[in-house]
Amino acid sequence: MREFAKKVVFRYTRFGAPRYPYNVEPLQLATLVFELERVRNLRGAILEVGVARGMTTRFLCEHLVRSGQTSERLYALDTFESFNEKDVDFEVAGRGKRKGELAAFGYNDFGTWRKNFRDFPFVTPLKADCSTFEYRSIGPIKLAFLDVDLYRPTKEALRGITDQLCEGGVILVDDVKADRYNWDGAYQAYVEFCSENGIEPELLGEKCGLIRRGTDATVRRLVSKSA
Repeated sequence: MREFAKKVVFRYTRFGAPRYPYNVEPLQLATLVFELERVRNLRGAILEVGVARGMTTRFLCEHLVRSGQTSERLYALDTFESFNEKDVDFEVAGRGKRKGELAAFGYNDFGTWRKNFRDFPFVTPLKADCSTFEYRSIGPIKLAFLDVDLYRPTKEALRGITDQLCEGGVILVDDVKADRYNWDGAYQAYVEFCSENGIEPELLGEKCGLIRRGTDATVRRLVSKSA
């Protein structure tokens, strides 16, 4: 009976259709795995800033478990509520956005999120504002994935994370694309930060920017080819 029900669902409804559950590109996910392997022998933490319900976090966890890297430290930093009002106000007053169109992630809950990751003891959720968080408290950092959409938190987080980035470490910034309507703040923040600090922007796929500490021509060639 169960197999019959599955047959009906697959053949006659859309519920059986395969879906892509991530909001980041396949190339970004592939690069995260590549970079995790590259930095696995470096001393430092893995950091994800802006985790929403934890889809990318779970992806990282699966790789760390399956590759025997459960001794790593993976920090998941978020407000676990929604965008901060001051960041939204800046988008409206300083970047001409509409406040009503910036409402997102209000469904999240710190306790529920933490419970959902109880099977991964190497994950530490941090309920905090990424603009003011003391990154030195978890540094050094060897890999960071920054996905907070808006200009102000992206710019401030880049300052804090870069200060703690170890030699050979890397930051991946999501939503680095100029024409993403209300979510182009990360693009402006990334481009400005690179310009202000003499960093050559390194773009990956359609909407990701990278920042590295140290030079590794082999790694740069591989990532460039994949893009």
